[in-house]
Amino acid sequence: MPSPERPDYVDRFLRVAAEHPEAVAIRAGKTDVRYAEFEQLVRRYAQVFVERGADRVLLALPPGVDVYAAILGSGLAGCTHTPLNLASPPEKAVRIVDLLQPTVIVGDDLARSLADTTQGAYHLAPSELPEEEYRGTPRQGHLAYILFTSGSTGLPKGVMVPRAALNHYVGWLEQDLACGPGDRVSQHPSLAFDISMTDIFGALCFGATLVPLMNDGDRLLPARFIARQKITVWNSTPSVMSLIMQAGEAQERFLSSVRLFNFCGEPLLPVHLEAIFAARPDVLVHNTYGPTEATISVTNMKLRADDVPADAGGSVSIGPAIEGMALHLVGGTHPDEGEIVISGPQLADGYLQDSAKTAERFRELEVEGQAVRGYFTGDWAERRDGLIYFKERIDFQVKIRGHRIEMDEVGGAIRNLGWPMVVVFPVSGNDALAAVVERVEGRPFDEQKLRRDLAAKLEPYAVPQHIRLIERLPRNESDKIDRRATIDWFAAQD
Repeated sequence: MPSPERPDYVDRFLRVAAEHPEAVAIRAGKTDVRYAEFEQLVRRYAQVFVERGADRVLLALPPGVDVYAAILGSGLAGCTHTPLNLASPPEKAVRIVDLLQPTVIVGDDLARSLADTTQGAYHLAPSELPEEEYRGTPRQGHLAYILFTSGSTGLPKGVMVPRAALNHYVGWLEQDLACGPGDRVSQHPSLAFDISMTDIFGALCFGATLVPLMNDGDRLLPARFIARQKITVWNSTPSVMSLIMQAGEAQERFLSSVRLFNFCGEPLLPVHLEAIFAARPDVLVHNTYGPTEATISVTNMKLRADDVPADAGGSVSIGPAIEGMALHLVGGTHPDEGEIVISGPQLADGYLQDSAKTAERFRELEVEGQAVRGYFTGDWAERRDGLIYFKERIDFQVKIRGHRIEMDEVGGAIRNLGWPMVVVFPVSGNDALAAVVERVEGRPFDEQKLRRDLAAKLEPYAVPQHIRLIERLPRNESDKIDRRATIDWFAAQD
């Protein structure tokens, strides 16, 4: 049965701004901006977008009041917004502009240079924003945003997310994040990484305070940021929890204000849960899963202190699908394993200017005798005791000397031996495996001993021939473990 239409995210924002005009909408550094003032800024951006007849708006802005206002202003004006990661290489920004062909580019120097080379694009500097406000009714464009992810060729893919899909997701935020006045919500992920939308809309559509991390110091020591800003809802990839643990700051005195940790984007490990619940046995943890192509996240595993899995090798279950969405396992040797295929109202329209890739990944599948549209994720999973567990990317499954190996199984064995953060990959033309483990405070590294211990757990062909220690595994612009950069680092060691 089709999921009922949910309230529009812009209407939600305007309602809470009217109901709580004096509540703090955004704390950017030491600056507090209240909902009444923030709404005026949103309407000023919307006015420019309407006057310019904007269709697609590119935002070349850092985290802060202006970028959040421009995001909501684009929604008010019925435009599609695209945040640009300012840390990306310049050639990626140029490629995105070529694909997107934005009507308005908002920002300072980078935005100006991009607008100068884009026919028909208008440059809007925040310092030059006119005072006039848009006072019309919210306009309803079809797409809410287009986010660019790295494709297998290294070229960015523009994922086109409909407004109705975002509205459905924001409906889940209302129920499960349940933010409101008094909550202080972190904004840690890059604005070009879709889980940042969880923070932005989870806070600003419900009257909470959005608190972005404004500098590298906060990003390197996030637990201190949590304590200083009294964050109540934290959202990030699980890798950030590893950073907190490395700093020795997974402690109650740093995390006492948090009522909910929401994780997405990577497998959540039992060691992360153990650290959180050792510091805060009363806190709630959400483990969510979802690709950009299905509007941020489509599952939720709610976890309390007594839910830490006994097997510390694998990752935590990704949980059941949220209301209205469904997960299907296809292509396995039995019904409880296979590629994750997602269906439901949060699916993207496809990829901008790439009909072939859209047709490849968005296909029909048969569910209970009916054809439904699905997104084929490329993620392999299994179902145990009714719960789904992410295993690995399909393209991470390899054969070593004729033996099929799931690298997640090898990684799980290494994690069981006390090295929670690890990347496993084939080397020597797929004749052997290598692993890179991240340093653990207070634990000595002995490659030969680790290989001997693994030999007691794995078949001989599955024991990595090389295991290297790294101070910190590389992270990409979305704060995920960067597998390609790890492999490059390993290659440079020999």
